Amino acid sequence: MGLKDIFGRNININNEIRDKYKELQQGFVFKGNDKKDREYKYIFMMCLALGYKTGKRTPVTNTNGLLNVSSFEDDDLWTMAAIALEETDDIQVMKNGPEIKKIATEYAHTGLSILEDLIFENGPKTFELVIEGKARDELKALKSVE
Repeated sequence: MGLKDIFGRNININNEIRDKYKELQQGFVFKGNDKKDREYKYIFMMCLALGYKTGKRTPVTNTNGLLNVSSFEDDDLWTMAAIALEETDDIQVMKNGPEIKKIATEYAHTGLSILEDLIFENGPKTFELVIEGKARDELKALKSVE
């Protein structure tokens, strides 16, 4: 049984979050030739990273299965599983797809608020530069630790 089997079919978000993803999808970073659900996957993973960085989780209510697990790469799923493992400090969570998805979704929900704030503060045209700058700062910080 692989990780995709443990995760099940969908990652649950709600319709309000899905609508926000649709708005974000219009940004340059998320445009491409991929299917629509794969673009949502990129938004979800960026939001997950931003939320995890803050260490805060925001519960999601009225969830629906709106992100298909098959659109995520194995590396994405292992990232979610690793975050859940660190969060719970319990190796048994690796067998609990619903709990892994819940933790990842809550971090992504926090990250969505951060992403919206970044766009609001900097404007949609400079959003990519702001994200690039944040990534560069994080890489510098990581290199200074080594």
